Amino acid sequence: MSQQRQLPYSVILLILGFTFIIYLVSPTTLLNLFYGEFDPYLSADRKVVVYEKMIEALRNMDKYCKDRRFYCKRPETRHVDCRRVLRGDKAYLQSLTGINRIPLIENPFLNLTCSAIKNRIIPKSSQFKLLMLNGTAFARIVFADYEFIEKQVQASYHPQNFFCFAVDANSSAEFQKRMKALERCLPNVFVLPVTESYDSKGHNINLAHYNCMKRLEASRGWGYLMLLQNHDVITKSVYELDRIFDLLAGANDVFMSKEIPGRRNKHSKWDLKSLRLFRNESRNSDYELEISSGFVQASLSRAVVEWLVNEVDVSILLQQFPEYGADEQFISTFQSNQDFKMPGHFTNECFHNDTSVSFISRFSRWVPINLERSSNCASGTVRHDICIFGIEDFLAVSKYPTLSFNKMLPAFDFSIIECTAELLHNRTYLGQRDYNLEDDIYKNLVSVQYHENHKKSDYKLNCTSNFKPWNYLDYL
Repeated sequence: MSQQRQLPYSVILLILGFTFIIYLVSPTTLLNLFYGEFDPYLSADRKVVVYEKMIEALRNMDKYCKDRRFYCKRPETRHVDCRRVLRGDKAYLQSLTGINRIPLIENPFLNLTCSAIKNRIIPKSSQFKLLMLNGTAFARIVFADYEFIEKQVQASYHPQNFFCFAVDANSSAEFQKRMKALERCLPNVFVLPVTESYDSKGHNINLAHYNCMKRLEASRGWGYLMLLQNHDVITKSVYELDRIFDLLAGANDVFMSKEIPGRRNKHSKWDLKSLRLFRNESRNSDYELEISSGFVQASLSRAVVEWLVNEVDVSILLQQFPEYGADEQFISTFQSNQDFKMPGHFTNECFHNDTSVSFISRFSRWVPINLERSSNCASGTVRHDICIFGIEDFLAVSKYPTLSFNKMLPAFDFSIIECTAELLHNRTYLGQRDYNLEDDIYKNLVSVQYHENHKKSDYKLNCTSNFKPWNYLDYL
């Protein structure tokens, strides 16, 4: 295998210095130098600050990251002291926001040799403990920001974990090349053949996740699968995820609600017989499928993945789902139809009674246009009615009970992504204990209690959790 030569730091410094001069003369030319989109909130002054920090960090590259036990930050964020943010140092936090907010500057010279990729992901002195559930699998749909994606693999890496990626056919050739290099270098990373395109309307999202299920189902070990999208950030360490999924004890974590009106194709037939849903045809009746709306993100037990792959045929169902929002109706529909007896399923009773049940796989901070941004979104930045998390959210990220946050954009604020990765590194490899994982939250989830007790003759479902609902602002 051919090896890519690493550029000397003196050459990198010269290139960065030259780039900085070009920026002063022609900002437009600078933007075209780096492939990848810059977030529209980046000001010219802020870019100047970023390049100054990078040049200073590269001057000290030789003496930095010498001890591979500790987390090694990128040049952009090397000056960021995540510990001070975690301690709630508000004055210091001001130095990382506004004009000082740090985006990721994509590296056009990224070394894609296997030794370089492994060096960035797996600490040399790492000593992994065996996982109780033999690993976690991740199925993620991706289209951009390779270095961010690699960072997510790094943050959740364990030899017993598996990573499946479905790559958007409309993504750049360079991005696809980098994803293939990642697969080539790590035996527990799978990249599906690039055949479909994906978009925010939900086209082919379900198919991509289902294809990942089929690929992962053939791999031994792992106990739970997380369904993710490009800019989801895992916020629990390898061992925390293992503990939480053990507490779920086979229950799935899927958000469910009533079907959103107007999304179903009324001209299609939705009975089980027409859908030919079960491979055992005797189970296909005239019963009309009840659709539930939910989220793309979910956590599924291995048993349900095997059930979806081997017991049902979803090909007609996926074709009939609507043009818009189909990705939000697939897993939730199976989860809420209790008569299907899918492993780890729940029931439709709670949302029929207009009661929302706690969900831990993903947290998003919704900020509709009628709400004031600064008091409802710590970063003050909203995209499609969703708060874009920044370094202001790090304290909450470190303690909030959910397993992932959506969204963090590397072109907007990479310091929150870097600090989260460092936090998980320290918890995984250095035994850092900065908070106590509350077991009771997870084992007393309504869905977990239902899974444990619903077969008992005297069981009565209580859709209300016995703990206080989480208020995100309390964690900031």
